[in-house]
Amino acid sequence: MQINISDIWSNAVMQKHKLFVEGKINNALPPRNALIGELLTAHGGCLAIARPDALRKIISLTEQKLKTVAKAERIAFQEECTRIFDYGRFAAKSTKNWNAYSLCMTADYRLCPYCQQSLAVTIYRDSKSGALRPTLDHFYPKHKYPYLALSLYNLIPSCHPCNSSLKGQKDFYKNEHLHPYEDDEVICYDFDIASYIQHRELALTTQAPQVSIRKLASHHRLHGKLQRSIATFLAQERLAVSEPEVSRFIEALLSYSPERLDEINRTIFLNSNWALTPEVAINFSRANYKNEWLGAIKRDLYDAGWEL
Repeated sequence: MQINISDIWSNAVMQKHKLFVEGKINNALPPRNALIGELLTAHGGCLAIARPDALRKIISLTEQKLKTVAKAERIAFQEECTRIFDYGRFAAKSTKNWNAYSLCMTADYRLCPYCQQSLAVTIYRDSKSGALRPTLDHFYPKHKYPYLALSLYNLIPSCHPCNSSLKGQKDFYKNEHLHPYEDDEVICYDFDIASYIQHRELALTTQAPQVSIRKLASHHRLHGKLQRSIATFLAQERLAVSEPEVSRFIEALLSYSPERLDEINRTIFLNSNWALTPEVAINFSRANYKNEWLGAIKRDLYDAGWEL
């Protein structure tokens, strides 16, 4: 996880999704078996918009209950959950009113939070025309926990490589990873600027230093999640692939200073209604880094405050 997107959904979106899921639950009443009845009685009111910590409690209680019943009853429970919380229908473009396209069109962020290297945008005209939207990763997999298939805070707008190729069927409940709706942004980056300047002064004859992922203390509460997230989403390898773009950003930072910017605005744009801004000068908005390609990396390089 590169960025935290806990504020991606507005209160209005949460309310729409809550009404949608409650409608699904009401249509399933009375329940077909006792286990479904217990689930809906205990958690039906919060399944739609429960936050990750509440979802984990629901998983724990439900899975404990499932261990006490016969296999046939567990299978019947899974099948009924899949019928009630029908993600396939929710994900269909042709579905009227509220669906995955409606949801994703409201998202405040447009990049995959797992990698920040791929867009997670939605383009939708109507049910008959071409459309696209990000895949919605079920952080806690729907094949294992079908009762969370429509839970808003179990749906992560993400890119196809992260969702399908890298995460796939991994169970993040049993094997915890950084959660984009919950955890701090602890995948951070460092760069040895002194070695880089020396590399340039020696006419590029030395090995150029690379941006590296900052180590987190082993006793940190998120250390395990961090290591697993780095491995699952190939953070180190993808950082290496992005090296040319990162290097260009470093060059932009090295050539930028507030003093130079002020001089340009005084001498070139003195009589103009337009002025060169820091965002334009370095092609990066620190305030909007979550919507910037490789924004978490650029944020840490920008914040380093190199004294040259």
